[in-house]
Amino acid sequence: MLRNCEECNRVFSHPTRSLCNECYEEAQKSFKTVKDYLRENPGASVAQVSKETEVPIELIQEYIQEGRLDVIPRDAILKCAICGSAINVGRICAKCRGDLRSTISTEKARTRDTGDRARSRMYILDSIRDDKKD
Repeated sequence: MLRNCEECNRVFSHPTRSLCNECYEEAQKSFKTVKDYLRENPGASVAQVSKETEVPIELIQEYIQEGRLDVIPRDAILKCAICGSAINVGRICAKCRGDLRSTISTEKARTRDTGDRARSRMYILDSIRDDKKD
C-alpha cells in the first residue's frame, strides 16, 4: 500500500507504518536517546531531557502518554483522556475506566436485548465524556 510519510511527505510502501523508513529510524533513534537519558538521569525534568537529548518536548510528552518509557521525568503530568484529572500512568483514570466498563456492559446488554447496533463501542467514549461535562 502506497502512502505519504506523516513526517516528510515522501511516498513509501508499508502495510502498517505511517512513517517512511528514514523517518521511522530517526523516530526510533530519538526514542532510544530519551529512554537512555532518563535511565541515566531518573530525576530529570521534561525540559532538561529535551535540552540534553535535543528531542522536542511534545515528542517526549507523547512517549509519556503512550506509556513507552520505563522512567518518566519528575515533572511529567498525565491527564485522563476522558475527564482530564491527573493520573500517574496510562490514558484513563481508575474512575473513568470503571465507568467505561459499566457502560460497555450496559450497552452490550441493551444491544443484545434490542438488536440495536447503531450505538456501537465507538460512541461509548463520547457518551461518557458528554456525561462528565454535564
